[in-house]
Amino acid sequence: MRTRVITREEAERRGATNVGEALDGELGVQVNPSAYGSLGNPSAIQIQGFDLDRVLVLEDGERVIGDAGGAIDLSSLPLSDVSRIELVTGPTSSLYGASAIGGVVNVLSAPPAHPGFSGRGRLEGRSRAGLLVQGAGAYRGEVAWASADASFQREDSLSLTEGNPATALPERAQHLVGLRAGADLGRGIDVRLRARWIHDEQDGIEQLKRPGLRPYLFDLPEVTDRVTLHLTETLDLGGGSNLRLAAGRQWAFRTSGRDLRGSPLAEERERSGTLQSYEAIATIAQGQLTWVAGARAEVESLTQELKTTAVSTSGTSQNALDEVPDTELGSAALYGQLAWKLTDSLTLMPGVRGEYWPRYGGVIAPRLALAYRPAPSLTLRISGGQGFRAPSAKELGFSFDHSGLGYILKGNPDLDPETSWGVNGDVTWTPREGLTLRGGAFSNWVDDLIDINPTPIRSSDDVDTEPDVNTQPGVDTYTYMNIARARTAGIELSATFQATAWLRAEAGYAYLWTRNDTPEPGKPLSGKPPHTAQAALRANLPFQLELVTRLRTISGAFIQEGLRAPGFTTLDARLARPLWPSSQAYVGVRNLLGAQKDPDRFGDHRPLEGRTVYLGVVAELPWEDS
Repeated sequence: MRTRVITREEAERRGATNVGEALDGELGVQVNPSAYGSLGNPSAIQIQGFDLDRVLVLEDGERVIGDAGGAIDLSSLPLSDVSRIELVTGPTSSLYGASAIGGVVNVLSAPPAHPGFSGRGRLEGRSRAGLLVQGAGAYRGEVAWASADASFQREDSLSLTEGNPATALPERAQHLVGLRAGADLGRGIDVRLRARWIHDEQDGIEQLKRPGLRPYLFDLPEVTDRVTLHLTETLDLGGGSNLRLAAGRQWAFRTSGRDLRGSPLAEERERSGTLQSYEAIATIAQGQLTWVAGARAEVESLTQELKTTAVSTSGTSQNALDEVPDTELGSAALYGQLAWKLTDSLTLMPGVRGEYWPRYGGVIAPRLALAYRPAPSLTLRISGGQGFRAPSAKELGFSFDHSGLGYILKGNPDLDPETSWGVNGDVTWTPREGLTLRGGAFSNWVDDLIDINPTPIRSSDDVDTEPDVNTQPGVDTYTYMNIARARTAGIELSATFQATAWLRAEAGYAYLWTRNDTPEPGKPLSGKPPHTAQAALRANLPFQLELVTRLRTISGAFIQEGLRAPGFTTLDARLARPLWPSSQAYVGVRNLLGAQKDPDRFGDHRPLEGRTVYLGVVAELPWEDS
C-alpha cells in the first residue's frame, strides 16, 4: 500500500490555503466543488471513482464529522496547524474501518521542529477580496512542548451571472484557534493533547424563478462550529514495540437559514453532531515479524431540527419539527496486521478487521499485500482487500428539503451496508539518480451501492396520495435505496526528473474507467472524468527566485444519457523570493487560463472560481537558513 505525502511547504507552493486546495493537484484525485452544486459546492474529494461517504477523512487518525450531504468540505480544514497530509488510495477498511472504500485522507499535525521558542506567521491577500492571516507560537523543552495556532480567512461571495445576485460561492469568514501539547513522562511514556475550535460563517443568496412572477431572493446564512479534543498516550515497550492509547471527542454544530427577502417567511435548520471514540493499538516487533493489533469503539450522535415562520391571513406563525430525532450510531472493531519480512527483498502483509454495528450486525474485511524489492532501484507492490461502508445518518433518517430545486430527499432506515473488493498494484523504478518512474493500476467492485431511487416515493402530481406538508406543486419526494452495483478501474503513470540542482520536472497521466451495473447497465458513473494529464515545473532562478508552475487537463465526463460535462485545463504559477532567512515573499495565480463554470449549462463541472491572483509573505522563527 503506497502512501503519498503532501507537506505543508509543498501545499503552499501550490498556492493552497486549505486541505482541498492542497490535494487538488494530486494525480488520480479530483477536488472540484463545481461537481457538488446540489450540496452547496463543498470541496469534496474523488479517489478511484469514489467520493462523498466512500472516502474517509481523518485528522490525526480521527474521523472528521460535520459533512455536507455526505461530503466533508476539505476547504473548511485550513493548513494553519497541519504538518503533512497523507493520501492512501484503494479499499483500506481492514485498517481504517467503514467508509474507506475509495481511500483515506489523513491530515496530520506534529510537535515543534525547533528546540526552545519558535513561531510562524503568514499573511496573504487574494482577488475576490480574500484575506488570510495565520500565526503560531511554540516552545519545545527537554521533556515537554506546547504550541498555539490561530488563523483568520475571508473571501467575498461569487456570482457567475452578471445581474443575478445568486451566489455560486457564499461570502465566507473562518476563524481557527488551536492548542497542542505533549510531554515525556518518563519510562517511555509520551502523552499528547490536541484541542481546536473552528468557527465558519457563510452568507449566500439563492434566486428562485416562477413563471409570470418576479424572481424571489432568499438569504442563506450559515454558521458552523467544530470543536475537537484528542488525547493520546504512547508507551515504549522497547525493541521497536509500543502501545498507543487514544481518546477523541468532536462536536459539530451547524445553523443554516433560508429567508425570503422582504418577507417574514423563513426557515432555520439546527443540526448538531458528536463523535466519541476510544482506540488501543499495539505494535510488537519480533525480528522478521511485526505485529499490529488494535481495538476501536465509537459512538456518533446526531439531531436536526427545522424551525419555520409561515404567513397566513391571521398573521405569522412559527413551527418546530424534529427532522431527525436524537439518533445514535455505534460501532466496535478489532483489527490486526502482520508485516512478515520473508527475505531482505520480500515482505508479506496480511490483515483483517472485524467490525460490529448494533443496527446491522458484523462484517469481516480481509486484506493481503505484498512488497518486493528485487533491486535497490525497483520496488513492486500489490494489495487486495475488502471495503465496506455503513449507511450514514443522513441516508438513514435525515430529511433534506430542496423544494427550490424541485425535490425533497428523505432517509431510509432499512438500508444495508455497502461492500466492495479492490486490487491495487504499482511499480516504482529509479533507473538513474534524479529520475523516478512509476506505474500503477487498480480495479474495484462494489455491491449494494446506496443511491437515490430514481422513482419518487411521493409525487406532487399523484392525486391518489394523501396531502403531505412536504408535497408542493412541482416537488417530488425521493429516498435512498441499495440499488446499484458498480465497477471502477484505472491506471496511473508518472515521472519525476531532477534535471539539475535548480530544475525539477514532473509529469503524469491517469485513466479512470467506471461502470454502473444497475439500474442502468453499461453506463459510466456520473461526474467521473476518465482522463487527467498534468505537468509541473519547479525552478530556482537567479536572484534567489523560485518558480513553481502546474498544468492540469481534465477531460469531459458523462453526466447522463446525451449530456457530458465539458473538459477544461488549469494553469497555476507561483514566484517566491526570500526576504531574510526562514522568510519568503510570494505572488501567484491559480487557474491562470480562467476556466470557469457556465451557470446556464446543465452539468458543467468546470471550476467555480475563475482566475485568482494572490500575494503574501510567510516567515518563521528562529531566523535560520532552511
